[in-house]
Amino acid sequence: MRVANGRLAIFPLLVLLGLSLAACSASSGTFAPNAAPQLYGGGGKDMAGIPTSAPAASAASVPGEAAAPATVVQTMIIKTGQLDMQASNPEASATQANGIVENAGGRVSASSRSGDADALVISVTYRIPVAKWDATLAAIHHATGGGTLKILSEQIQTQDVTASAVDMDARLTNLRATEQALLGIMARASSIPDTLAVQSQLTTVRGQIEEIQGARNQLGDQADFSTLTVQFEASPKTSTTSAATGWSINGTVDDATATLVKIGQGLASLGVWLLIVGLPLGFGLLVLFVAYRLLRRLRRRHAEPPATA
Repeated sequence: MRVANGRLAIFPLLVLLGLSLAACSASSGTFAPNAAPQLYGGGGKDMAGIPTSAPAASAASVPGEAAAPATVVQTMIIKTGQLDMQASNPEASATQANGIVENAGGRVSASSRSGDADALVISVTYRIPVAKWDATLAAIHHATGGGTLKILSEQIQTQDVTASAVDMDARLTNLRATEQALLGIMARASSIPDTLAVQSQLTTVRGQIEEIQGARNQLGDQADFSTLTVQFEASPKTSTTSAATGWSINGTVDDATATLVKIGQGLASLGVWLLIVGLPLGFGLLVLFVAYRLLRRLRRRHAEPPATA
């Protein structure tokens, strides 16, 4: 009789556990808890021999339990942005933008840089309080760093995550109720197999609570602090600036002198070639030309008829 009375005493806790699990299973999403284990025998019956598949019901339908007050749902918006700018001094502009964000209560979450002084590109990702997003973005538009600044492109995206936050909160409420019910059942369990079965289910439920709570915290952080990525790239130099930067009188004199030396070297090389190669070759051609002329004269004399008396 004592065992039977003990089983009947924890029957209300089992009913509460069934209601909580039914509510969790009814909510959509991948984080729904698993079905309650059959702790005391097979056939879908509890320790008192009563089926555990109780119909799902809301918390307000439980006898003796008041309906939960309606909560005001706060809209949650996630903002992300990308801003590309050309600056005459990217280093100073990035430093000024960092100060603007810090004064607004934000922070730098990531940064990178590439290129040399003439092609420097600095990329900074900021987390900005959502209440100061507009004012901070407007101030960054004027982060000239003491020089010139040009906005190349700007993209802002918004995402309403209110429904996702409400769904996570509802699932967390159901899972915590299930956790408390399992703790009550574990306190009344009278055998080691029963305790181990409840402990296994309790571990699963707590794992789901931690997983959903982590996702919910991340969602809240993204809604509280908007993300803005700003790229500062060096302004391209004009042709006049490049020409003035790369010119010097000493360099021009050196280039002219080097050119004159090369011309003199070329003329000297030509003279050597004429003396060594051109002179013998010209003398040989002159000899051939003289021999050719003499040969033609001899042929003309032999070809003329003898004079008559």
